[in-house]
Amino acid sequence: MQQANILIVDDERLIRWSLKARLEQDGCTVTEAESGEKALSALESAPPDLVLLDFKLPDTDGLTLLKKIKQADPDILVIMMTGFSTIETAVEAMKQGAYHYLNKPVNLDELALLVAKALETTTLRREVKTLRASQSENFSLDRIIGESPPMKALKDLLRKIAQSPSSTVLVTGESGTGKDLVAKALHHNSSRALGPFMNITCSALPD
Repeated sequence: MQQANILIVDDERLIRWSLKARLEQDGCTVTEAESGEKALSALESAPPDLVLLDFKLPDTDGLTLLKKIKQADPDILVIMMTGFSTIETAVEAMKQGAYHYLNKPVNLDELALLVAKALETTTLRREVKTLRASQSENFSLDRIIGESPPMKALKDLLRKIAQSPSSTVLVTGESGTGKDLVAKALHHNSSRALGPFMNITCSALPD
């Protein structure tokens, strides 16, 4: 399991201790909180990679705290824990953004596997976010070189087209004039930026 910061939120000290001991064996750094108030304080001081959250807490319920965690940081994965599991509570937790849920008493081996899987998901999400940010920067319209009036007019036009909710654009020009750069800049600055960009070389297509 990769090293990670994990927050355990449960009002039962023995449960927190057993979960912490198991996760620390795998190299995780674990913070404990016995109430919703202390959990939110821990989130502010040191945002965790993952939260293990009990459904029942002395000052709030798990679903309410789950909403607050997701509002503070949508990328934090939350695994709910409950000794009173029903289909309804599980479904509601998933709707509110929980990654998964575990029944108490928690099987520590099952916990370790689930946490490892959740942390892999977190890593992948961060890599995708970093890649998208890098692509957005690489294809910023400001990176199109040129300050002449025609180039400024072109960049202004591209900004207007990119902001359009739906546009079909035909880019024409001589070979080597930057048609591919313009097409990529349009895509990455539009509302479709999260979708795929397919670059097809028409000259390579069979007749």
